[in-house]
Amino acid sequence: MICVMPRAKIQDAEARLLSAGLALFARYGTERVNSNKIARRAQVGIGTFYSHFPDKFSLLRAIESRTLSGLREARLAALRDAGPRPLDQLRASVAAAVRFSEEHPEAYRVTFGRERAGAARHGPLVSESSRPTADALRRLQTQGLVQLGLDVDLAARAYLSMEVGMLLWWREDPSRAQADQLVETLVELHPLQSARVPEPGSREAGD
Repeated sequence: MICVMPRAKIQDAEARLLSAGLALFARYGTERVNSNKIARRAQVGIGTFYSHFPDKFSLLRAIESRTLSGLREARLAALRDAGPRPLDQLRASVAAAVRFSEEHPEAYRVTFGRERAGAARHGPLVSESSRPTADALRRLQTQGLVQLGLDVDLAARAYLSMEVGMLLWWREDPSRAQADQLVETLVELHPLQSARVPEPGSREAGD
């Protein structure tokens, strides 16, 4: 008797395609994956693939969009529980990003990894918006907590690029650092720390 694998139901075909595409992109990169491979892994026909996505790059964009949304929600949830102190909010946001990359390593690597050279020809490589960080730094400048000479837009973009690079490096080999070590290092390198205004009477202010 021949055992036949069950075909995907129409209502869960999109979820199967996204899952299959993520696994294949994470393992092989975008250039070595095509629509047929994704459909076979998802156990759907190629016609079903094209009824949901015009090509593999549109499926990749859907993965990226979901990853960015998930990361944004993780940060916002952490901030809601962090309290009002800026340093506590910063640590909560960084810890949420570290934890998200740990819980969703394939999605993080596929979304933010720089090996997607072929995908770049079919649309811009996505990135997390640096605007929330820039806006937060700007508010802290008006409160006298961050140096007025800091270009907050450049600082936010530079920090976010560093954070992504560090997390991709860590996910290549998680034994390179403990998660809490990574969080504390990123917090110390954040503009809120590196460009903060020392409190009056502190040793930093005296220097």
